[in-house]
Amino acid sequence: MSNQKKNVWYIALLIIGAALYAAGCLEYIDSFWSGMGGALIGVSAVRLMLLVRYKKDPEYAKHVDISNEDERLRFIADKARSRAFFFSILLLCALGIILRPLGCVGESQMCFYMVCGMEVIYLICRFITNREF
Repeated sequence: MSNQKKNVWYIALLIIGAALYAAGCLEYIDSFWSGMGGALIGVSAVRLMLLVRYKKDPEYAKHVDISNEDERLRFIADKARSRAFFFSILLLCALGIILRPLGCVGESQMCFYMVCGMEVIYLICRFITNREF
């Protein structure tokens, strides 16, 4: 995605976040959504500042470009995502098993449904990746 498209995207998120935050503060919507709006404001503001820094500082831009193209860093990031995925499945399975005898059947089923959904997404991504390579 080009920097111009990123700018538009983050500005749109900033506006949406401000609208959610304002609506939550005025009690038109639940406080959950005002928190979500605040988070959107924070994330989009930080991303916009990073894009401005990328445009203004050529040394920082060079560092970011090198980091994005480095094979070692990509391998480390892929390995970290793989481990996070693996441990989240283990955690959800353990939580589902623990919640069942405690009488939280709905929550237990939701944990197992999330594991099934994650596995389906994994299989689809693996199928697509195998076709690419």
